[in-house]
Amino acid sequence: MYKFNVPDYTKDNIVNLMSSISNSFWKTHDYNQLKYLKDDDLMWFDNIVLIVVDGLGYNYLKTQKESFLYKNSHTKLSTTFLSTTACANTVFQVWYPPQQHWLTGRTMNLKETGWITKILPFTLRSWGNTLSENNFNINEIIDIESYHKGFNWDCFTIVSEEKEKRDFIKYVWKETKIIGTKKYQDSFWVLKKLINKKSKKRRYIHVYMDEFDSIQHNHGVDTKNTNTLFNDIDIEVKKLSESIQGTNTKLIIVSDHGLLNVPKKSEIWVENISGFEECLTVQITGEPRVRDCFVRPRKVKDFEKIISTQMSEYCWCFKWEELIKNNFYWLWIANKKLYDRVWDYVLIMKDNYVLKDHNDHSEKSSHGAFSDEEMYVPLIQIDC
Repeated sequence: MYKFNVPDYTKDNIVNLMSSISNSFWKTHDYNQLKYLKDDDLMWFDNIVLIVVDGLGYNYLKTQKESFLYKNSHTKLSTTFLSTTACANTVFQVWYPPQQHWLTGRTMNLKETGWITKILPFTLRSWGNTLSENNFNINEIIDIESYHKGFNWDCFTIVSEEKEKRDFIKYVWKETKIIGTKKYQDSFWVLKKLINKKSKKRRYIHVYMDEFDSIQHNHGVDTKNTNTLFNDIDIEVKKLSESIQGTNTKLIIVSDHGLLNVPKKSEIWVENISGFEECLTVQITGEPRVRDCFVRPRKVKDFEKIISTQMSEYCWCFKWEELIKNNFYWLWIANKKLYDRVWDYVLIMKDNYVLKDHNDHSEKSSHGAFSDEEMYVPLIQIDC
């Protein structure tokens, strides 16, 4: 139907992984379990540890065949649409996909505020003020119930101190004990100490590391800087697994998305597209690889002509209702707020093109669309 592969949300997906984990703690999940790792395989472990390495794509891992992580990888999983942190990493936090959590990209036009917002830091796009500082309560904008609520188990979250302070993090992980760390190496030390501490209850521990994503944005995929950081993370995981042997722990290492390199020639800037900005009611939102466009009603025909004559080589263009109807954001009943977040037209970039405006800066790599590099992440399992 499409010239790209929309993930099969009924199997082999990160949401199916979360369903398996959920059911292993006897909390029923609406989505199918992962066939490679079911609740029966998990419920016998005293500690279930989910380590999310932001930006660790399956295609990248395949280039590191001598690594400890690659040798313990079992298969690949597809991620969400969009294949980006706001959409996919939120799955690991609230256990459900964008169809239910309604986050549709790094930046969104929140009609509750009247501003374009960076949703994860909960700040305005154009400057650093948080919405909380402007008297907006995140509880009145986000209506996702904490999935950890009702767990009769101990739940922990290990995350950087910077992210620990974010309103969004406090909201989605409010039913867990949040432990902030200064750097990712500290996360392994905290994790080792926590696992080796005896507990009468089973424990679910979520660890989030974003450094690998950041270094690829800044330096590119499969570069010296990126490989050096990967090797260090690989060593830390190996040391951790050795130090917790005999604790009846299941380590699951996964990611939210991968990245692909974006050369300068693949950057398209909206100000260079004749007539494009004049068609919009507000600035483009979403991600450089997938853009939401809010089009003036009287400019619809002009917009469609501009896309067909100037942009068809670089992107596919869809009306928002087609994406929801055809399960791009996943299955079941959509959160009513999803209809407010996906606006008139959605541009999905082809090949390794990105679409940017004056609010963006150049990056060596990007993610969000449907290439294999972006869409597939590894499932790594280690029994300790």
